Amino acid sequence: MASTDSSHNASPAGIAVWAHWLHRYFLAALLATYALSGLLPGPGAAIREFSVTFPGGHQERVSMLLLAVLLFCAAAVIQWSQIRDLLERPWVVVVGLLTAWLGPALVVLAFSPLLPWLDLHDATAGMMVGFALVAAMPVANSSAGWTQNAGGNVALSLSLIVLSILLSPIATPNVLNLMGWALSRSDVERIETLVTQFSGWKFILWVILPSLAGAAAAWLAGHRRIARAKPWFRLITLVTILVLNYANASLAIAQIWTGERFVVILIAAIMAAAVSIVGIALASLQARIFGLTRSTWITLAFGLSMKHTGLALVLAGSFLQDQPRVILVVLLTTLAQHIAAGAIDLYIQHARK
Repeated sequence: MASTDSSHNASPAGIAVWAHWLHRYFLAALLATYALSGLLPGPGAAIREFSVTFPGGHQERVSMLLLAVLLFCAAAVIQWSQIRDLLERPWVVVVGLLTAWLGPALVVLAFSPLLPWLDLHDATAGMMVGFALVAAMPVANSSAGWTQNAGGNVALSLSLIVLSILLSPIATPNVLNLMGWALSRSDVERIETLVTQFSGWKFILWVILPSLAGAAAAWLAGHRRIARAKPWFRLITLVTILVLNYANASLAIAQIWTGERFVVILIAAIMAAAVSIVGIALASLQARIFGLTRSTWITLAFGLSMKHTGLALVLAGSFLQDQPRVILVVLLTTLAQHIAAGAIDLYIQHARK
């Protein structure tokens, strides 16, 4: 009997049921993941630090492999009609890219006079640097996974991710220059160097290749096979997002519970939430002004509200180790944007009923 149940659970119908259940209650599962990261951070830290050794001796953290899995799954379920629509309206991508950088940058500029007004200089030292760093990042890789599961335009999502990372060596330093009061010139130069390195072979290996592999797999397998495999892609994507969030949150929760002042955590959380809220608002504004389809709005809502905080964390850890509040803002932004994404997904599910 156990064998029969196991076989049923692994059948296409069983996987579809599990995928639908996890998608329906994903926001609750995400919050439970954050609670678990606070109660049991050890495994999350182990996942975050675990590295895979490739032929030739090169090592890479498993988090990059998980991001590649997200992009593969997203590319595998692309509807090619979406690419045709995208080619007919390339301005959607252009406006989306501009908004992805300028929107958060304007939020940073709006916050800049508030912290001095609060007269909390010692408590908030370094927070604006972290906020500026997040604002200058490209679109998050994981937004493709959220877009795929919510029925958005995956082709547009991948375009925003790939192009924003490709343009980041130019865009990121310029956005930081726009917020130059927050960072020294030497810090901007270090960020430019690190972003350029990421946009080289790492960009090709962990962004381009997984996306091309997913698209190639979809083309070789054919529409019918991909349609039957969609529950698998959905389930793998959702589980991968949960694992990534558990690994990242284990570090964030641990830092929050080490005795940081409540006012610091509150201000950092407001900053983190502002990035996602403004992104969702700008996506809705674009959809209304330009009469965009619902699938395009879904894509923009995820893409504009989610920044590549993984890259921001690498940059912060490389040259700002002595400013823990920079890392605190980056980590809280990671948590906030996935909670916001879960809320968007929940709203979309209810709207379809």
